[in-house]
Amino acid sequence: MQLRKTDLFTFIHKAIRSIIYDAASNLQSIDFADINESGKLLASLQSQLELLHEHAVHEDNIVFPEIQINEPEMVKELNQEHKILEEKLNQVKMQIEKTDKVIDKDKRLEYGAELNAIFNDFAANYLAHMNHEEATVLEASFKYLSDEELVAIRTRIQTKIPPERYKIWLHWMLKSLNNSELISLLGGMKSGAPPQVFENVVGVAQSVLKNENWSKIKSQLMI
Repeated sequence: MQLRKTDLFTFIHKAIRSIIYDAASNLQSIDFADINESGKLLASLQSQLELLHEHAVHEDNIVFPEIQINEPEMVKELNQEHKILEEKLNQVKMQIEKTDKVIDKDKRLEYGAELNAIFNDFAANYLAHMNHEEATVLEASFKYLSDEELVAIRTRIQTKIPPERYKIWLHWMLKSLNNSELISLLGGMKSGAPPQVFENVVGVAQSVLKNENWSKIKSQLMI
């Protein structure tokens, strides 16, 4: 897919959708009566929620201010949606803690069912919010910002993320993109990123992509 300019939303939103879908699937199928297995899931869910929170903070502090001067009402509305989502995210976290502390199996099943419902509400709102962002602020970023400015914003975000954390984001992103998007992303990195950085990204790609897909991408990129 040939993007018009540097896109600050599409690829990361695909990663977030995969995180949400993965969490929802695991959450609705786990046996909360199994304390060991459900405990692992709850810990994983906590980590996934931190990724979603981190993304929202980057948008609030780095992306939205660049658009606000031109679209103040748009940014105001999106900020309000972020506040609502943060409240819902905190409700999920509170239910995770409540469920994880309980030993009684019947209570864990009860609290687990409640957690599933609370998370589904949060996920539905988060998915709708991302659709809204892609229809509004993504288009605004293309309209008002040069490609150089967009690249600078992306770089500012990346420098806020520790290397190990960035690998986690990269894992979700690479497994969420189609072949055309992967070729576009990796091709740009091959020509513009330091060799060591590109090699690290290729290593992650090899670990998360199906062999057939990776073979097609390698042949296109000649790597």
